[in-house]
Amino acid sequence: MTDLHRSSILPEVQVEAALPRFSAARLLRAFLTVPALEASFLLSLLSFVALAGILLFILTPVPLPAIGVGISAYAFLPMVSGSIVWVLVTGVERFLRIDEKAVHARLPWMLGTAMATSLAIPVYGMFKQYILKAQGFPFDPALAAIDRFLFAGQDPWVILHDLFGSVWFTIVVDRAYTIWAVILMACPVVWAAVVKDPVIRARLIGCWIGVWLFIGGVAAWLLASAGPMYYPHLVGPDQSFSMLHDRIVELGQLAELAGSKLATPMGHVALLNRYIQGNYVPGFGISAMPSVHVAMATLFAIGGFALHRWLGWLMTAYAVLIWIGSVYLGWHYATDGIVGASMTIGLWKLSGKLAEPFEERLRRI
Repeated sequence: MTDLHRSSILPEVQVEAALPRFSAARLLRAFLTVPALEASFLLSLLSFVALAGILLFILTPVPLPAIGVGISAYAFLPMVSGSIVWVLVTGVERFLRIDEKAVHARLPWMLGTAMATSLAIPVYGMFKQYILKAQGFPFDPALAAIDRFLFAGQDPWVILHDLFGSVWFTIVVDRAYTIWAVILMACPVVWAAVVKDPVIRARLIGCWIGVWLFIGGVAAWLLASAGPMYYPHLVGPDQSFSMLHDRIVELGQLAELAGSKLATPMGHVALLNRYIQGNYVPGFGISAMPSVHVAMATLFAIGGFALHRWLGWLMTAYAVLIWIGSVYLGWHYATDGIVGASMTIGLWKLSGKLAEPFEERLRRI
């Protein structure tokens, strides 16, 4: 994390902190001073996502204006969170008179990361709603059977509802599941701003893209499944999952009586309707195995440990809650989250191996 301290050679004078200001000259200077290897990494990320978008645009019936709307919508969170973080961190550094080099090319990293992540979700939506949809859902019966084997013949959702089946727990886990999207878009830009080590920073942001490519893309294609909530609608009759559907609807009604509203029942219906209608909406699509929610929450925890131990443990607890919530709310089989988390940890370790040849050069800043 960026070191914030007063230089021992500075005179003890009162400093009036000026807020950092954007200007065309400052922006150009910031980009021109990015180390070549870091600039290549950022350009590679952007180029990769852009090429994937062009390919999927050719292969799918998605209209160009819809892609533009998706990119604009998903650019909002990283740009807002990035602006707040940039003002806070650079403001503190100016107040403490920390050398400009301490920003370690922060502005180009933040902008490049915001652009790549804002483009990634709409592009992934094209894959998920058209390419992945063509695969169907052949693996749901096997995944349901694995879950029942691992949990002594019961569906995991039944066990979780027996343990935590109150309306207040449902509201909490529903909110945790919903806020995931905000953390998802904010985390990469925050990592670009405050993770000082360029190797760790590159690995985190690279793994963020890698989760969509390898876990949400390749693995989802190979293990195509819809999930427990959609089993009766898209796979076939199943008494247990029909009961789960009815239970989630009932909890939604109880939450309304308690003065709250669950996002999950509305989300279930919205995704199913979009799936049936076939029209493109960025961020939509049905896919269960592996769980990208759990995979990304695992990456949040890894990023937390890169900043501070307590933040890592806090995000680990959040990842566990997301795994529980994914099963409790009917989005996923328990196995989906286990595989998603395992693949993310493996992807993180692989990124370390891939970064080894570049570590010495990247850390010469």
